[in-house]
Formats: sequence, C-alpha cells, structure tokens
Amino acid sequence: MTTGTNFALFYVDDSGSEAHGLTTFSWIRTDPAHWADAIQRWLQFRAAIYRRHGIPADTRLHATELAGGRGTWAQAPATRSKRAGLAVIQDGLNAIAALPGITLGSVYRRTSSRGRDFERDKQDLYRCMVARLDAELREAAAFGAVVMDGDGTNGNYNRGHRCLDNGRALIEDPFFRQASASQWVQIADLAAWTGYRSLRPAGRRDKSTAWYAQILQHLDRDGGPVEL
Repeated sequence: MTTGTNFALFYVDDSGSEAHGLTTFSWIRTDPAHWADAIQRWLQFRAAIYRRHGIPADTRLHATELAGGRGTWAQAPATRSKRAGLAVIQDGLNAIAALPGITLGSVYRRTSSRGRDFERDKQDLYRCMVARLDAELREAAAFGAVVMDGDGTNGNYNRGHRCLDNGRALIEDPFFRQASASQWVQIADLAAWTGYRSLRPAGRRDKSTAWYAQILQHLDRDGGPVEL
C-alpha cells in the first residue's frame, strides 16, 4: 500500500466498445490522508488549462468528448478541436501521474457479445474487479469503498458487491457521484479512456495508445491492464 491509513477510496470508471470487442474498468486509488493534497494539485492543473484553453474548473472533462473535439468543454469554438482536446488529455494524464499518494489499475475483457450480452460481460468483469480489490484489501488488513460515475439507477453494480462474502473489506454498495460534480470521477474517466486506448491497435498517427505505458504505468502495480 502507498497510504498511511487502512482505508482506501477507489474512484472507478468504465470504458470500452462493442465494435472493438472490449469492455474495461479503471480506478484511481487514494486515501483520506492524501485526498486533500492530491485534489489541490489537480485544481492547479484545472487552473492551468483554464488559462491555456478557457476551460473553467467546474466544466466536466470527458475524455471521449475531448478526443473527438466536441462537447461544451471549451468556451471558444476555435479551441474545440481534436488536437486541442488530445492536448488537454495528455496534460491531464501528466497531472495525474504527479498526484501524491495515488495508485491506479485497469482490468479488461475481450468479447464478441452485443447488446444485452455485452452488458452482461461488462457486469461480470465489474464483479471480478470488485472481488480482486476486496481480496487485496483483506490481504493488507484494510478497508475501502468504491465511488463511480452515475446516479445509482443501474442496480447491476450493487450485485457485484453483494456477491462478496461476509468477511468483505469493500464496505457498502458503490457510491455514485455525477462526473460533472466530482473532479475525482473525471480523473478516473481520463485514466479509463487511456487504459482502453492502450488495448486497441496503434495507428501511426494515434499517439494516445502509448500514453498509458508512457505516463501512467509507474502508478499501476500490475504494470498495465489485466485481463479478467
């Protein structure tokens, strides 16, 4: 563990694509002792991209929209380009890499399923991830909680936690926060998008497929996304 306490917060987000046959989850792990320092460092990054790109700190950073050059993430239309969006993502990943007291991880599953079957595979991957995090916490005699993007209406995520045995270390069902109101969930979104991109074939012009290995890998105790 990288923390000085026995409680961990896991900020989790999903990514993936039916078309590419991948479903993924990534998480940022922190603890109460480092939480405030880390968020202050992140807000310094948010202030920097406000000066550079005109993106207010209370505007949600969503990697898919940034990479596509769309959405309401910039005030001036001239700054809403794919190049600018990718630059924001890369700067954000560098900011994540420097946050104190955090680690991260990613898991994935390859599938040819579509529709409801794809969602079933996704939920099974989530269940496997939760079991893995719970086992790691128990081994370290620690406890933790999961925070996810959303409003809590998808009850499938609750089932993944209720499958844990009575000695579970992950307390409660997942806690949900809307990404627009949580900087930590936005941080998890950037990590999840980057973890997913690292699993796709690299094109000559697509530098983002190497960013997980180049920028975030030192924070990943597994050294990269793990197939479950």
